[in-house]
Amino acid sequence: MNTASSHAAAGNEIPAPTGPRSTVPGVIVAFGGVVLAAWVVGGRHLFGIGGDLTPVFAFTLGLVLVVLHLFIGLALVRTAHRGRPTRPATIATLAVAWACGILLGFTIPDITATGLQTILSSLTSSESLDLVVGLSNPLGIIMLAMSVAALVLATGDASGRWQRGSED
Repeated sequence: MNTASSHAAAGNEIPAPTGPRSTVPGVIVAFGGVVLAAWVVGGRHLFGIGGDLTPVFAFTLGLVLVVLHLFIGLALVRTAHRGRPTRPATIATLAVAWACGILLGFTIPDITATGLQTILSSLTSSESLDLVVGLSNPLGIIMLAMSVAALVLATGDASGRWQRGSED
């Protein structure tokens, strides 16, 4: 018995590819990745605390984020063109990456004339700087790891690997 028929017997029907779907989600993800990278790299400038690390972040973290999201968006467009659905796991993984990226934009430090600053520490007391900077590293790591995971999942969605049953 193959996996597809065992899913059907259990009431968990795997959706078959249909006609082409909308490519708008893929475009939104690609554009959202550019916006997310801009927030992480330069969001501090909106609060008047941009500093010397902005170019460093732009050519490292920002570039990686843009490239990852362009590939995720491309995979989502391929999935749509092939009439396949995008798994909820792909969307959830991407949502976690974006949530961590938004929080990272608030906590990533920059060197200013008054010293090390983050958006959150500039809005709160100076005692919170160590705590806020301590949060930025794990948030950045989780954001990048979840972005890579979303790319792997989106590529699997595009190829239909998750839909194929294996012969027992």
